[in-house]
This record gives sequence, structure tokens and C-alpha cells, in this order.
Amino acid sequence: MRTTRRCRASWCATCSGSAPVDVVAEPLQLDEAWTLARRTEVWAVVLIPEGLQRDALSGQEAAVLLYRNAAFYSVGALASRGVGDAVAALNAQLRPALMRAHNLPAVRLEAPRIQATVLFNPQLSYEWFLEALLQPGILHVLLSCAVVVALGRELQSGGGSLDGWIGAGGGALPALAAKLAPYVLIFTAWQLAGTAWLCGWRGWGVHGSLWLLVAGQLALYACYAAVAAFVALLVRDTYTALSAVALYGGPALTFSDATLPVIGAPLFTQVWSHVLPFSAYVKLQMEQMFMGSPPSASLPWLALMCGVALAMFLAAGGLLRRAVRRELKARPA
Repeated sequence: MRTTRRCRASWCATCSGSAPVDVVAEPLQLDEAWTLARRTEVWAVVLIPEGLQRDALSGQEAAVLLYRNAAFYSVGALASRGVGDAVAALNAQLRPALMRAHNLPAVRLEAPRIQATVLFNPQLSYEWFLEALLQPGILHVLLSCAVVVALGRELQSGGGSLDGWIGAGGGALPALAAKLAPYVLIFTAWQLAGTAWLCGWRGWGVHGSLWLLVAGQLALYACYAAVAAFVALLVRDTYTALSAVALYGGPALTFSDATLPVIGAPLFTQVWSHVLPFSAYVKLQMEQMFMGSPPSASLPWLALMCGVALAMFLAAGGLLRRAVRRELKARPA
């Protein structure tokens, strides 16, 4: 036990000094490690068996067990590579000392190998992984464009259209909500159909809370509808607004930390990833669809999207009121 603890401490120090990975927790039970993994607080779990050093000294096959998160494919692969580099570095560091201490030839000292196990996507299915990302990644951009065009028609029709529209709707916020609600509901329905196809018909399943996943989808499209409304009312030009929402939403899949890792990326990349509501949705989707995380792990992402949707909706409502005042002032007396 003493030698194993020393080996584990040496490995943790070596791993912490490795650039790609860091040791953030040393739980005593595997159940605690699985909890951390499902909460996305760690990207890989490493199990160092008690007899690792004994097996290495006796010439038997010694293995370090690695469990990596394949729901976030690239981040899990990066963590796996970092763990492998740390094990290789530790072996190169300790091998000469162990040979001298135990008077063993090099052939008798078996280097530990990595025995990797995939978590949350054991088949490494690209269909499940990519289609689950592409569906919302495409739909939220289409939603944004549809909202911009719908509001652009109201802004450019002239003839006191804004005043009449808001008056018929009972005020700026109710009228704006009535304008956006059909788009949010229609695109959420499309997303639900895609989820039913992928997780029901194709049989991949939802391993967490289905209702929390549906709430996250509704919040995602409410977010981007409100953002698109804000942009359309801010620039007041349909073509410019379309370019802006495409620039904002188009690269969301790349910056979501699902396909390409954001950890260790330049500051701009990390900031841009955090200001995209899509990044919060991807984390919620991965936790509930793939990982079976507890609802408490995903509620902060849902709350973040709801907060962004509300803030942008209120800001868009303020811009709509300002546009009406300008229209009224521009009318001849």
C-alpha cells in the first residue's frame, strides 16, 4: 500500500505538470469519480490499481485504467493523450531508480500501459455525436434568419405599420412576444422531431431527464429569437441584420467545446465560447442525452439560457418602443 501511494502521488505530480491535463480531484471511491464525470467537472477518470508497482517489478503486465468522456469527443481525446504522456513521463523518470533499488535488469521491469475505456458513447458513434449537434446547430441559425426577415418586413413596410402593429398587440412587449412565439414553437417542434428520430427511432435513447432536455431546447430557440429580434431592431436593415446573426450563430458549433476543445485556447476563443447561448445548450444536451447527469448539474445551463432570453427580449422591446416613437415623430403634423 505504501509503494502504491507513493506511485500514485508521483503520477499526480507528473500529470499536474503536464500541459494538456491537470489532476483536479483524488476521490477514494469510483462512484465519487463517476459523479464528477457526469457533472462535467472532470473529463477523464484514472484508476491506479493497488498492485501496479508490484506487477511492474515482477515483470507482469501492469495497467493504468483510463475512463474518458466521449460525449465531448475532442476534449476526452485530449485528456486521454495527456494521461498517456504523463504515464510515459513517469515511467521514464522512475524506471532507472527502480532498476537500481531492486537490482533488476531492464527486461524484468514492465512499463505500465494504458487500458482505456470510453464513457457515455461506448460505440463511438459519429451518427449520435454529430447529428445531435448538427440539428440544433443548423436550426438555431435558420430561426434567427426567419425572425430577422419577419421583423424586417414590419420595419420596412411603412405607413405607420409599427404603431398599428403594437397597438393591435396591446403594447411593445406583448406584440413582440406574439411575433416571436410561433417561430420559437415551430423550431422547437422540429428539434423535438429530430430528437425523437435520433433517440427513439434510431434507439440511442435519452439517458438523463427528457423534460429538462426539452426545456433546454425551448430555451435555446427563445434565446436566439430574442437575439435576432434585438439585432434586427438595432440595425433596422434586413440584410445587415441577416449578416450579423449568421456571423454570431454560424460558428457556434465550432466554439461550443463539443467538436474542438476550448480548454487552453486563446482568450478570444474562450470568451466567444462563453457568450454563445449554444455553448450552454450543448453542455445541457450532452449531460442529459448522453451522460445521464443529475438534473442539478444542468439546471445552471438552463437558467443561463433563460436569463439571456429574457434580457435580450426586454432589450428588443426597448428598441421597438424607440422605433415607434421615431415613427410617430416623423409623421407630418
